[in-house]
Amino acid sequence: MEIDMTKAEEFVNWFEGIDVDTIATSANVRKFFKQDYQRLMRVAGVGNSFIKSPVITDEPKAPSFGNNLEERIVKRVYAKETLERVGEALNTLRDESKKILVSVYVDDLNSWEICELLGCEKAQYQLKKRKAENEFADAFETCCPWWKDLHEYK
Repeated sequence: MEIDMTKAEEFVNWFEGIDVDTIATSANVRKFFKQDYQRLMRVAGVGNSFIKSPVITDEPKAPSFGNNLEERIVKRVYAKETLERVGEALNTLRDESKKILVSVYVDDLNSWEICELLGCEKAQYQLKKRKAENEFADAFETCCPWWKDLHEYK
């Protein structure tokens, strides 16, 4: 791939002018995992362990032609693909951030259990969790371009 220097400069300038609301972004990530992620798993027909070991499938990714059965199949394919992208995004995070998000949203551990796992106090854990959620929003934005951006901007 050849780099377009004009686009590259725009990209760098975008980073300088960006002002992310980290608290609202964390809330969006929590909503994603508590609502959207759960629904994606139901639509995809997979269990909670899917995210721990995502499997790339060879299922066709055909567009829908209006047939109700085809639409359901396409929804299932996109749900599985989105879950795979969640796994990719998690795998790009720092180990601690990945451990926090998997512990909270996949393993459904309590905050005190995660504090023990990390060896930190609850206040420190809350900060680490917010940072992990924001890291996920950054990674997921580019891993899954068809999904809505989880960031909130000031």
